[in-house]
Amino acid sequence: MILNTGGRTDTVQYYTDWLLNRFGEGYVLSRNPLFPNKVTRYELVPEKVDCVVFCSKNYKPILPRLHEITDRFNTYFHYTITAYGKDIEPGVPSIEESMKTLAELSELVGKQRIAWRYDPILLTEKYTIARHMETFEHMAGCWLHILTVVFLAL
Repeated sequence: MILNTGGRTDTVQYYTDWLLNRFGEGYVLSRNPLFPNKVTRYELVPEKVDCVVFCSKNYKPILPRLHEITDRFNTYFHYTITAYGKDIEPGVPSIEESMKTLAELSELVGKQRIAWRYDPILLTEKYTIARHMETFEHMAGCWLHILTVVFLAL
């Protein structure tokens, strides 16, 4: 089984303690959003979970205890970092803070287990194509630097 932890909400950012408790207890109950009376129990044990896939815009809350999951399970991380400020995404850290967290996550789990995502792309008067191109180029440069530093550390 492949377990996706961020399909409905940013579990890592908003519910880190709950998520770690579920892994500690060894199971999770999931309610079907289309059929609220249908609740499924999933066993969170290495024998049943082939990979835990994380999707988040902020890994900072889980970094100190991430090993509680990565020590037991295969993991993969989708990290969404975009150009938007507090006007569009008030609960998301700044680009620079997110890039710093991306570097920390990369050091903890390895670059081969991370996919940086730049989406969605919203076009407005403020967030123009030119601004997206400039921001993406800046982030890609930071990510390339992170990859180089991690590679040289190996």
